[in-house]
Parts: sequence; C-alpha cells; structure tokens
Amino acid sequence: MRTGARSPPSPTLPIKRKNLEASVARLLLLPPLPFPSSLSLVCPSRPQSFLLPCIASQPQRTPRVGLFQALRRPHHCGGMATEIVAGDGRLIGAAVATLLAAIFLAAVLGRRRRQRAAETEKPAPTDGCAVAEGEGYGGDGRTDVIIVGAGVAGSALAYTLGKDGRRVHVIERDLTEPDRIVGELLQPGGYLKLIELGLEDCVREIDAQRVLGYALFKDGKNTKLSYPLEKFHSDVAGRSFHNGRFIQRMRQKAASLPNVQMEQGTVTSLLEEDGTVKGVQYKTKSGEELKAYAPLTIVCDGCFSNLRRALCSPKVDVPSCFVGLVLENCQLPHANHGHVVLANPSPILFYPISSTEVRCLVDVPGQKVPSIASGEMAKYLKTVVAPQIPPEIYDSFIAAIDKGSIRTMPNRSMPAAPHPTPGALLMGDAFNMRHPLTGGGMTVALSDIVVLRNLLKPLRNLHDASALCKYLESFYTLRKPVASTINTLAGALYKVFSASPDQARNEMRQACFDYLSLGGVFSNGPIALLSGLNPRPLSLVAHFFAVAIYGVGRLMLPLPSPKRMWIGVRLISGACGIIFPIIKAEGVRQMFFPATVPAYYRAARPME
Repeated sequence: MRTGARSPPSPTLPIKRKNLEASVARLLLLPPLPFPSSLSLVCPSRPQSFLLPCIASQPQRTPRVGLFQALRRPHHCGGMATEIVAGDGRLIGAAVATLLAAIFLAAVLGRRRRQRAAETEKPAPTDGCAVAEGEGYGGDGRTDVIIVGAGVAGSALAYTLGKDGRRVHVIERDLTEPDRIVGELLQPGGYLKLIELGLEDCVREIDAQRVLGYALFKDGKNTKLSYPLEKFHSDVAGRSFHNGRFIQRMRQKAASLPNVQMEQGTVTSLLEEDGTVKGVQYKTKSGEELKAYAPLTIVCDGCFSNLRRALCSPKVDVPSCFVGLVLENCQLPHANHGHVVLANPSPILFYPISSTEVRCLVDVPGQKVPSIASGEMAKYLKTVVAPQIPPEIYDSFIAAIDKGSIRTMPNRSMPAAPHPTPGALLMGDAFNMRHPLTGGGMTVALSDIVVLRNLLKPLRNLHDASALCKYLESFYTLRKPVASTINTLAGALYKVFSASPDQARNEMRQACFDYLSLGGVFSNGPIALLSGLNPRPLSLVAHFFAVAIYGVGRLMLPLPSPKRMWIGVRLISGACGIIFPIIKAEGVRQMFFPATVPAYYRAARPME
C-alpha cells in the first residue's frame, strides 16, 4: 500500500439488506433476518473500530457489493489507507457487531409485532382477571369451582364448566334419583339452551314426550295454542319427563368428565375470610366434617336453600300450593300439548311425563291445603275439581285419587335481589323463583348458565376475588331481560287465570281467553313469550295491555253504559295493579334498559 498526503474520505458504502442477509447466512448458516432497507458501514476517525450507523433515509446510489467485498475495499482514514483482509481481527469484530445489531433489531421489531397482534386478538383483562389463552384454567389449588347442589342448575353448570376445562367439585345432599312433582316441563326456549350447552341427549332414553303447545279450557270451550316453531329445526320442541330421570342423566354426564368430582354431602356453611367466601364446610355421607376450598363457590341448592341468606335478600312469597297426581293410561284431548283448565278458584294443569303417564297439578290458593291423611283432600278433588275438568280425562282423574298417590308442593316466587359477594354466586331456584304455572323455571336456569359460561370462559385465573366479584356483577344485568320476562309473565298470568269475586278481574280473565282464541299474532306473540322463544319485555307489556284494552272493548259493545265504563276503568286499573308491582320487583332499569347499567359493560368482549 502507498501512503502520502491526506486524501479525502471515501464515500459511505451502502450495504443492501439482501446482500447482508445472504453473506451473514453463508457465514453462520443462519436463516435470513428481517433488516431495514439499507445499512452502511463507515470508518470513523480511528481505524481501530467499525460502527453501524443509523438507517439512511435517502441511500446513495452506489454499486451493490457483498459484505466481504465491502470490507476488502480500501478505506482512507486519517490519511492512511488500510486494506482489510479476511484474517484481520477487525473483520471478525465487524461481522460480530453487524450480526448482533441485526439480531437485536429483529428481536425488537418482532416483539412489537407480537404485542400489536396480541392487543387486537385477545380481550383486554377485566378488572384484574387474567384472560385465558388456552389450556391451564385455575390457580394453584386443586379445585377451581365448588358447586353446592346437583339439581337441574347444578348438574348442567358442572358439566358446562367442566367441559371448559375447570376443575369442579359438586357437593349434593342426596345423589339418589329425585322424586318431585315440578320441574317436569321444559319449554322450547329451554331446549334450545340445552342444545347450546351440549346437553340435549339428556332428554333421550328417559321416555320424554314432545310438547308442541297448549290447549286452553274454560266453561266448556277450548282453544289450541301451538308453539311458533316454523323457523326452527324439526327436533326443537318442548319436552316433558320425570324430573328425577332428567336430573340423573345430567349428573351422569357431568360426572363422566375427569375434572368433575361429584360427592354426596350436606353443606352446612360457607367459609368466609374478611368478607370473601373461600369455600364451604360440609358433612359427608359417613358423618365426617370436612372443608373444601375454591376461588369461586356457586350455590345451587334449590328453593329450600339454607345458604342464600348470606348472599341475597330473599323475599319469598307462597301464593298457592300444587296438589300432584299421576294419571295412568290417559289420553289427553290434544296429543303432545299441555292442558290448562281455567277452573274455579285457580288453574289445573295436565301434561304427559311418559308414554303412559300424565301429570295433573291442581292449584290450591294460599299456603294451607286440605289434609291428605284425613281424606279432606280426596273429597275436595272429587267435589270441587273433578266437575271442572274435561270429560275425556274424568275417569282417569278419579282413579288417580282413589289410588291415593297424592302429593303437595308449595309454589314459591322470589325476585332476584343478590348481594354481590367476593368468591360466591347464587343460581337456580336458590337465587330466583317464579310461579311454576308457565313451566319457565328450567328455561331461566339454563339461560343463566349460558350467560355465566360466556362470562367465565375467557378468564384463566379466578383467584382475585374482589375483581372477579365486580366483573360478575354484569351477570345480574345480562340475565335480566330473559329472566324478568319469564318471571313477570308467570306471576301476571297466574293472577289473570285465577278466579276472583271482582267483576273487573273476571272480565280480564275472559278477555285473555278470547284474545288468545283469536289466533294469528294474538296467540303467537303470547305463546312465544311463554315458550321462551321470544323473551322480550316490551313484547310482554304490549300483549298484556292489548288484552286489557280488548277486554274494555268487549264491555263497550254493543252499547256502552256507565256501569260497563266503570268496570272498564277498573279493568285497566287492575291490569296495572297486576303487572307493575312485578316489574318493579324485577327492576325496571335492568329489565328494559340494561345498557344503562354500568355493570353491563364489564363483560369481556367475545373471543375471536
């Protein structure tokens, strides 16, 4: 090499990304790295080091060269030209520096891309509850959720959460097959929820009967009201069955999951610490006292719950009692339909529960019923009830009375009034009840389970009790439109269908029967509400007052009179007195305007 006077510095040599990637890859046998569009290697004032400058915004148009070609070209630094050869230590330093810079830059850019992708793909963490990204639900404990009770709500919930990967511990007082006279009719809306939860096979192989609608009887007249099922799959319909068989099927399906433990025991109390429920204390079948812990305890121990007082403000009303009979080898006037007789003093229900059995439920107003042991009940059924039932089933009804298998059940109603409690939640009849006249209890319970499942599904860690409690307040709001519609309809319909000494109330009763007999939209709308296929609060209020106005119109024909006008005024007033207290108890804002409740927006966004 030749030395002499200081010569001007040589221009920066741009190294294109493609050449740099290929050269480094050949050197280290690495895959190409994502580099910026143009990089330059320059020689600073000291020849001992090489630097990697910033990305050039306007790269110079120079001939393309490879990495080693660029490094072998003569550079003039401080008036001296240096020939860089492959064996020089400075070559190794430049290559290593370039490689480290490339790796660092690629890592930074890749991390930013991953962060942007994560922000767009997964829902934001909600109030401290982590969002699930796959497997591995739960925390460090052995159980994620404790469920108290394995009835319809408890069993369905255990299977649903277990299927989502939760570790579930179910504690049920009695795991033998229940024998109840209610919870035997599942409306089509409830059956759709059963399908959504993957439990539709639980109504198979138990001799369940398809229910396609209702038949209404009053004063020797009858009208048939069919469910509006035209837009649904042919399998969608109501189902009626033995309650115990249905529950056992759901228990078996829940217990078939490896992460669901079903245990017989009686829960005596909730375990609390600083206002947070940590688990339960229970007594096993053998009498041993044990404690179970989980970040979330869900109480589903039914209408006679002894735990709900700690979690809600129960206002239980018992407007009447059901007297239950089973009619054998009885042919109902309308096959595959429930039958409602508007009798005096209150309605009578008939519906099939197997291919050879028909359930009869006689409503007796008040909390006291005639004594079964003394024979007063049999006398009441034969003298007061039997003359009012359809003649086609009279003989079977009398035979069932003579057989002596008469049972009673109080009809309870209780609006949902929860106390949001960290670590605990109420569901099923322990949480909310309505008159069983419309058979809507299981539909509400299954709908609630769908809402809760969707809320819990994106959550991985349930151990932040206060954050989870605040998050799950959205459950109480999201369930309201469906639950409140079915609850309000049940309470209002029972009062309208019951006989009364008030002439205005009796006019309302007759108007309801005639309104439903009109058919078309006048029957399809109310029956869609009753079936749970269209549980919309505004539709309920519209049809209810349409019945009242229809009743007033009947009174004004053929000619109005002061007496008839006065009865019409009382009819409208009575209609308001029936429905508005029920709506108030359910919550006007949550029922009609749930989007105005702040808790409505605490639910996580649906996962893609």
